[in-house]
Amino acid sequence: MSPSQLPSSNGRALSTASRMAQILDSSHPLCKDDILWALNMVKQKLAQPDEHVDALEPERLRRNFRYFAEISTLMLKRNGKYGQESERLRYYLSEAAHGLWNTTSSVNEDTQS
Repeated sequence: MSPSQLPSSNGRALSTASRMAQILDSSHPLCKDDILWALNMVKQKLAQPDEHVDALEPERLRRNFRYFAEISTLMLKRNGKYGQESERLRYYLSEAAHGLWNTTSSVNEDTQS
């Protein structure tokens, strides 16, 4: 398996961008492992020199970090059942990962804050 291929929760190899898109898909059941994987990928992407990260404005990077921190805090308080919070967590994940991969984009900025 190449470094650009990562195992998914169902055992298939997916690229980082594809796995992130799968996690953000509302038809995909959100689980703790997916959230932790996404947080780890965001952390790795922001910590290493990267053309996608370098292209982001400082305000956008602060927003990415804000949502990364929000998800991290929520994960400390949760027991693994997300239910009605799944969509909010997906929104936060999309904001934390905004601009880091070609297929990851922010949802409508006006829908939630």
